Amino acid sequence: MIKNTTYNLCFLCVALLFSCIVEAQTQEVLSLDDAKQMALSQNKLLEIQQEKVNELNFKKDEVAANSLPMLYLSGNYFHNFNNENLVISQGGLGTIADIPIPTENLTVYESKQDILIGGLFAYQPITQLLRVNNGVKTIEAQVEVERFKLKAAESKIENSIEKLYYAVRIQEKKLETAQTNIDWAEAKLYDQESALLAKKTQEVNVIGLKADLADKKHEYLLEQIALENYMVDLKTTLMLPDSINFKLGDQPIKTYQLNSKNYYLTQAKNNNELLGAKKQIEAANYGTKASKNAYLPDLGIVGGVTYQGIISELPDTNYFLGLNLTWNILGFVKDRAQLGESISKQNQAKAYAEHTISTINGNIEKGYRNAVQAQKLMEVANEAYTFRLEEYRIKKDGLESGLLTKKELLETKFSLDKAKQDAFSARLNFNIAILDLNTLIGL
Repeated sequence: MIKNTTYNLCFLCVALLFSCIVEAQTQEVLSLDDAKQMALSQNKLLEIQQEKVNELNFKKDEVAANSLPMLYLSGNYFHNFNNENLVISQGGLGTIADIPIPTENLTVYESKQDILIGGLFAYQPITQLLRVNNGVKTIEAQVEVERFKLKAAESKIENSIEKLYYAVRIQEKKLETAQTNIDWAEAKLYDQESALLAKKTQEVNVIGLKADLADKKHEYLLEQIALENYMVDLKTTLMLPDSINFKLGDQPIKTYQLNSKNYYLTQAKNNNELLGAKKQIEAANYGTKASKNAYLPDLGIVGGVTYQGIISELPDTNYFLGLNLTWNILGFVKDRAQLGESISKQNQAKAYAEHTISTINGNIEKGYRNAVQAQKLMEVANEAYTFRLEEYRIKKDGLESGLLTKKELLETKFSLDKAKQDAFSARLNFNIAILDLNTLIGL
């Protein structure tokens, strides 16, 4: 999943990189879905985690290979520079009844210049198949542990991208509100300066409004800096250089629903970290079984064929089949230590799983409380925005009918923009709270 990217995503990356080279840079539009895919495809920690999964899969194959028969093929070739034969001369062993032993020269070994010895040896373990099988299951469980870690990391990255997306959107609204504040302060200052020229107000009032305008500009600058920082955080998460210039595409904001607290506590069983902890217990259990199998003696079937070209009187080829038993009597010291190590890993895995469950439930309790609070704030903010919208409509009609001044309408517009920004921010903060809960239940 990490290395497979779509054509559109690749095109987007090229376009973003190309934009920093072009002298007149144009902002590329990056959608939320494209941002998520880019973060997943370019994150090096995810790549490392995927390689851990690959490494364990290869290790599993290595351990599983120990259950296969061991087949050894050997061969030796010698060139003999001494061509003398081994001969017992006539009567060399004495005589019996005046008969020489041997009766004539006897060649015991006929020397050969070229000597060839070879063989094929096979061994199939039997008792150790139990240990190998438990070892394979241990690694298979460890593979699942790393896969759950990978899924958890992917989920956190996707949610962090979406939360940053919402943070940018909230900050953009704050920036709009800050600009409205500046416009409102400038309008009031203009009125006071006009009144000062007409000698209908004092200069101190004008100075006070100028200070207020400077404060509004300062607030605008702070919001602008915060927006830039969020964009930098987003680029960092996407593994993009700071020179890349892009903006987030406009798209409908998802509407999340808050379920019951019992729902989240029940669905916590799907938390990837918890699933990984349970698989770690499974791996430790199989590891303990494998350690216990080490106490068994090594029993296996042996067989093979040998070839010799040294003694012509003996058969050239021989076949054999049998059993081999090996038992390291003093190996119990090492085996006992390995078993103790495996049992300790079991205890650690169980304790970690219990800690994980407790932590997740605690985080769900806290996250649900935050979500409920965010929902209440959202409802109140929406209600305030609805009233402000109706107020602005009425005053706009009043301006058109000549009952209100433009300054009064601008003041209402300021309140409306502030209510709109509060409602928008409250909605996105509610979504962020739901995202945190979804992460805890493995979504």
